[in-house]
Amino acid sequence: MICLENILDRTEVKAVGELLKKKDLFESGEVTAGKRARRMKSNLQGRTSAAEISGVTEKIRSVLNKNKLFNNIAIPAKIGRILISRYEAGMKYDVHYDEPFIDRLRTDLSFTVFLTDPDTYVGGELEIDSPSGAQAIKLPAGCAVIYPSDRLHAVLPITDGTRLTAVGWVQSRIRSSEQRQLLFELADTTTRLETSGAQTSEITSLKHLRNNLLRMWSEG
Repeated sequence: MICLENILDRTEVKAVGELLKKKDLFESGEVTAGKRARRMKSNLQGRTSAAEISGVTEKIRSVLNKNKLFNNIAIPAKIGRILISRYEAGMKYDVHYDEPFIDRLRTDLSFTVFLTDPDTYVGGELEIDSPSGAQAIKLPAGCAVIYPSDRLHAVLPITDGTRLTAVGWVQSRIRSSEQRQLLFELADTTTRLETSGAQTSEITSLKHLRNNLLRMWSEG
């Protein structure tokens, strides 16, 4: 579970907020919920047919594809469906799990990009189960959290204001979360060595090792 800072900068966040102001861009979140999830899900969702909604989702897809940290974490084969979610006072999403396949995409990782500043709404934390207990996450607008899709999670009730997020799923080239973790640690160590001015030969060796592991573990 890793937080990504400034996926969108302040100018982009403001532009997205302006695009999503109109309430008629949204419909009941039940449209994309399974039978069980409908009993737990109370929110609004962007109409995929609306140009404003598709413009925002494609913008987010583009910035994620270009983000080095996201790519080092996810090693994405494909970013799947991206939904724009809107929560208003009284709305929530009780503890639930993500389906293993969405639109024929295996959901290895889930992500949430926060589109409204945390001081503009009360409640609405994204609560994710972890080995150390549930963690409540409420990030600045433009930041994101990425976490394994097999974790139980919830959106806590909103008591005031409006919460906008983009949520989506990733199929990784590396199915094993343990292998993805090792590959991320190698990439992170290499980046820190490059920043510190380490010998080129050491960095080359680490990149060579990571590339060979990618060849060994990748599913395509």
